Amino acid sequence: MNEKQKDKGLMKAVKEQPQFRLTSNFTFRTMQKVEEAILLREKKQERKMLLATIAASLFLIISSSIGLYIYFGKHLKATMYHAFSHVLKIQIPLIYLLFIITIPLFIIFDRWMRKQYFKHHS
Repeated sequence: MNEKQKDKGLMKAVKEQPQFRLTSNFTFRTMQKVEEAILLREKKQERKMLLATIAASLFLIISSSIGLYIYFGKHLKATMYHAFSHVLKIQIPLIYLLFIITIPLFIIFDRWMRKQYFKHHS
């Protein structure tokens, strides 16, 4: 009998406990997290694809340049020397060379800063 009372007491205690209820927007929040995870996975995949494309492009450019140099190296040097010998005599002022180098660097830096700004403020 004592065990029966214990069982009844346990059953009564279990029934009296408040039932666990999910919040009203549980489904929305769960789906939002799933969508965020999918978006993050897609971004990682796009980044990997971009890096693979860049690596393949660099490989093709370097290997074709080496191939051209091996097969046509001496002829290319002679042709370039004759074609651009008058260009080598032109003296470019140092300030213009500085502009030629810094302006693309500033453009790249500006683009990077805009990406960072819009990433945090969108």
